Amino acid sequence: SQFTTCVHLCAGCSAKRGPVARPVYTTTIYSYTRRSQYGKLVKLSAMASQTETQPQEIFGDINGKEQEMLTNLAAAGGAKKAEILKKIQEYAAERVEAWKHQKVYVGIVGDPGAGKSTFINSIRGLKPKAPGAAEVGLGHTTSVVTEYPHPARPESLVFVDFPGVLLKKGTGEEPDFNIQQYLDEFGEKMDQCHVFLVFSSGRIQHNAVQIGMKARDMGKKVLFVRSQFDVDLDKRQNDDPDYFDDHTEADLREELRQDYIRVLNEVGWEGEVDPRDVFIISGRLRNVSEGSWDIPKFRKVMIEGLSALQKMVVINTCRDFSQNTIKERGDIYRSYVWKVAMAATAGSFVPFAIPGAIGIAYNQYKEGFGLTEDAVEQLAKMTNKSPEDLKQFLSSNLLAGARGSVGENEALAVVQALCDEMGITLTTAIAVDQVVNLAFPVIGALVTAPVSFPITYTLLYALISRMENCASDLFDYAFRESVV
Repeated sequence: SQFTTCVHLCAGCSAKRGPVARPVYTTTIYSYTRRSQYGKLVKLSAMASQTETQPQEIFGDINGKEQEMLTNLAAAGGAKKAEILKKIQEYAAERVEAWKHQKVYVGIVGDPGAGKSTFINSIRGLKPKAPGAAEVGLGHTTSVVTEYPHPARPESLVFVDFPGVLLKKGTGEEPDFNIQQYLDEFGEKMDQCHVFLVFSSGRIQHNAVQIGMKARDMGKKVLFVRSQFDVDLDKRQNDDPDYFDDHTEADLREELRQDYIRVLNEVGWEGEVDPRDVFIISGRLRNVSEGSWDIPKFRKVMIEGLSALQKMVVINTCRDFSQNTIKERGDIYRSYVWKVAMAATAGSFVPFAIPGAIGIAYNQYKEGFGLTEDAVEQLAKMTNKSPEDLKQFLSSNLLAGARGSVGENEALAVVQALCDEMGITLTTAIAVDQVVNLAFPVIGALVTAPVSFPITYTLLYALISRMENCASDLFDYAFRESVV
């Protein structure tokens, strides 16, 4: 069957059916099918059975501890099953915002003038003269490590600027580079980093290459960044105006990528350099925020090796108005949906409200997709649009189908609109006091959960899809209509 519903299907459905058992309850839900890129909600009239079910498959990021908890739940019976389920719900409730307690350190090394400082400011959403910004255009190097916390979450996300040389204390003289001496001084801080960036603007010193190799030997993901592509582009247009008669910007980026790899090999990089780990970008604020050139690919690869919670730190903190990373952000949120749904189905239903876990998730999604009020104001400033115009555009899309006055509870209005669209009431979605079986492929067993779980699970998928569509439409509208 194309469906992933955890209830026995009624007559008329195209899915394969087994013998019809005596129903315990009847409700209307939606099933999530993965036939398209974003999935599609399919309305199903369904009946749960005590004796026979077609379990819904639940996917997501499930660590070892969680697998053990779910396995124990699947094996338990009677009162023990209810006890374990309650513990899992409590655990899930605690984990909804657990990402806020994670730390991510990004190490950066490169030659003076390679664009490190500009990038460090831009990825943190800062202009060069803003408080806390790294100084740009210094043209010289230092012998100290400098940490640049992200102003939105200084305790969670830190960019660490490493020196490319060792200076004799008190003299400012640069002796012959000794990598072991460098590690003695900075190795502990390097080991703290989760990913390492080696910056270049066309040339790179042997020092930075040695530092990058040591970071790799420590097990760090090492990425290579050639910054200032905007300068490279202008230079090529001025020096060789005929180049673009039969070449594109993508061709130029690929030439610079291969040149970077060649230079790395020439100055002593040991081992093969994967072209997919080499990024051609401009570190300027608009280019980073808009996702120009290789920035979207860079954002994706930079967080690949991080845990699910650490990925959420980055996407919820580093503002991103790129069309090309919307689905990746949505996928990260989807990997966490099962925990939010489990947390949301714990406790009792409060009329005219939504469970706290869904409200928290709603705010996280808005932040990660760049749909908060201050994010829209920044987007308006970047694109020379009216902030009120963009806010109105977003509101009309986000609140599509909302009933009556929204008031201050926007999240409730959006959730109710999605419930209307799905053909269920909010009370039914949260308060149905029955259980169903769920299939967690990662543990290869069936798990019992409240029937509100699969409904809430599907509702959250629909909410993420709406946020994705709103972000895509808003960014397209803002940049397409901008006055440059």
